[in-house]
Amino acid sequence: MARQWTHRWSRRLGMALCGVLLVLTGCTDETGPEPPAPVVTAEEFEQRLTEHLSRAVSGALEPEAQATPPSHSRTVGCADLPEGGPTWGVRPRAELAVSAGEKAEKYLDDVEMWMLREGFAEHDKRWRVGTPADVREVTATHEDGTQLLMEMARDSGRFTVAVTGPCTWPPDRPGGPPASGRLPPLAPPSGPTQTRNEDSADPCRSPKLYVYNLTSRPFAGRGPHLMALVGYPDEREMEYAEVLLPREWEPRYEPGTSDRDLDQVQLFVCVRVTATKDSRKDVTCNYASEQAAPGGGRPFTFDLFESVYHVTVREARSGRMVSEFIVPGRQGAEDSCPYRMNYNRKLARGIDEAAFQKRLRPLAEARR
Repeated sequence: MARQWTHRWSRRLGMALCGVLLVLTGCTDETGPEPPAPVVTAEEFEQRLTEHLSRAVSGALEPEAQATPPSHSRTVGCADLPEGGPTWGVRPRAELAVSAGEKAEKYLDDVEMWMLREGFAEHDKRWRVGTPADVREVTATHEDGTQLLMEMARDSGRFTVAVTGPCTWPPDRPGGPPASGRLPPLAPPSGPTQTRNEDSADPCRSPKLYVYNLTSRPFAGRGPHLMALVGYPDEREMEYAEVLLPREWEPRYEPGTSDRDLDQVQLFVCVRVTATKDSRKDVTCNYASEQAAPGGGRPFTFDLFESVYHVTVREARSGRMVSEFIVPGRQGAEDSCPYRMNYNRKLARGIDEAAFQKRLRPLAEARR
């Protein structure tokens, strides 16, 4: 009996001393509430990560950009997450690499745009300066808890896309949530955005993300199949003479306005100008100016470069490619002057208009 009383007294004394220490030292009780248990299994969220990556590849990349199959890994422990989690929880991760050579940065931008359209927010991007190379970094978070990290070393020709899930229930721990059905399905892909702008090259550079006009007439039926055209150089510092379509192939103006009826357009013509080599010739072009003498103009001299024009014709409403061909630069240097003067000295030789129109004529006039 005395032994039992002694045990109770010691226990009460220990509890009293602990209470005094808590008051005197401000210490906290280490036996706080358990962090919330994960509500999704690691396997189910790994499937979600694979879905995010596969949708980005199919929705943003063209065949010239090669993506590796995704690789998967898991990290044990969730206590360091902002939302907390048990030490036995796991975070699934999936990653793939995209190789696209000189167009790698363009495709990184396309994947970034795709992710933002498909529910990723808290978006941030920056250059991480270091060795051996500067790294461009893009981060974002999806509403389902997926964290995105894209990285590309400067001038590397490739980038990685990594997605990491929140804290999940490991497969080797009993008593977890159901194996599937805890994640709501992703919304259907949003589809391409229309530009309705004849000056925008986005439907040419990124046809999976942009189209010219979703309400355009389909490319079908009797001709003429009306066209809109956009021209753009491979290099921003290169100038070129304006590429034009025959007037009968362009949409008519709406009555009483200066706006074209874009719904008439069935084909969108993309003309990309590539300079091949310096012709070792100069071209002098005269431009009117307020300071010019009457009947004269301001002369401006360009370095003339040989050129190639890459032409891609797409259905205006869908972006589907209809035709693709190459037209050489025109031989007459005097016809290569740009419509407006620009202080850039490099000039691409003008397109061979006859060859250009010959290739487009069957598309414009034939029955489909």
